[in-house]
Amino acid sequence: MTATPRSRRLRTLAATLVATAALSLTACQTGAADAAGVVDSTQASATGAQDGGSASDESAGKQQPAAGMEADASGTSAATGTSGKEATKAADRRVAKTDSCTAEDTEVTVAEAPRPINHLLITATNTGDTSCDLYYAPYLRFDQAQAAVPRIEDSKPQAVITLAPGESGYAGVLTSTPDGAHPRDVTSLALHFAARSGEGSTGAPAHPALPGDSVRVNSSNAVTYWQSTAADALAW
Repeated sequence: MTATPRSRRLRTLAATLVATAALSLTACQTGAADAAGVVDSTQASATGAQDGGSASDESAGKQQPAAGMEADASGTSAATGTSGKEATKAADRRVAKTDSCTAEDTEVTVAEAPRPINHLLITATNTGDTSCDLYYAPYLRFDQAQAAVPRIEDSKPQAVITLAPGESGYAGVLTSTPDGAHPRDVTSLALHFAARSGEGSTGAPAHPALPGDSVRVNSSNAVTYWQSTAADALAW
């Protein structure tokens, strides 16, 4: 059969439509692939960004101090320690050295107490230029007695009596009681200051004059610990 011009045009149009459709289909497939690639790439990037952000935040939270900061902290600590030691040494230097009071730097007097009866009041005044401590009780020996007068343990104060220059400490002496034995009249007194250790005395003894020509003592004779006031010394 011989093709007519009309049939040839129809075949050409059909071929053109088929080619156009094929191109359109290919383009759609390519676009879909591209779109999928873009989406996947975007999601991957977003996921990477989120993971990266979490890692960064976590690293920031666990970040260690810089070497300079550690050095500064160490330096501050060392400086604080040094300052503390220097302050302690300075405080130690401010504490005045206090020695036991002795007869050389005190004036000792003995007076008869108006009350209670049968009591003497011993006063020790610091005549030196520095403070001194009155430890325990004075060791008293009347006349040529071999033993010191017993001390009244209940009279022990809460703290050692410290005398600044010009200040005085006191001790009370019970001379006798009605029920005491072996009464005698004494005319002299030797007073020894107790050593810091509590063992024995320190320095030479003081020899204060007794009130009147003599004092009557007996076996009840006793002396208190050093006190900061005369009232406390005569309370026993």
